Amino acid sequence: MSKLQTRQQVGVEEVQHRLSDELGPSYRVAVGSNSSLKVGRPGVIPCQVKVRHTDGGTTFEVRTTGLIVSRLIQAVAINPRVRRALEQLYGKSAG
Repeated sequence: MSKLQTRQQVGVEEVQHRLSDELGPSYRVAVGSNSSLKVGRPGVIPCQVKVRHTDGGTTFEVRTTGLIVSRLIQAVAINPRVRRALEQLYGKSAG
């Protein structure tokens, strides 16, 4: 699991649109619930991005999902790209 923190309060739909634009057409970004997104590429089980609001802003948690093979593919090919995109959009933060 990878966490990022921003001082901004951002909603799931805003993150969906901005992340989709940043990742480009080869990635699918969909709202999974009112506090999460599913991000993936065709043919791969998507990873999950949890969006949590705190008094200090918004926290993003990029998580692997699915069976072990899917988690390995996500950890190597998808999660790092999603994290870099979130850092570009909302700034870097330890986590």
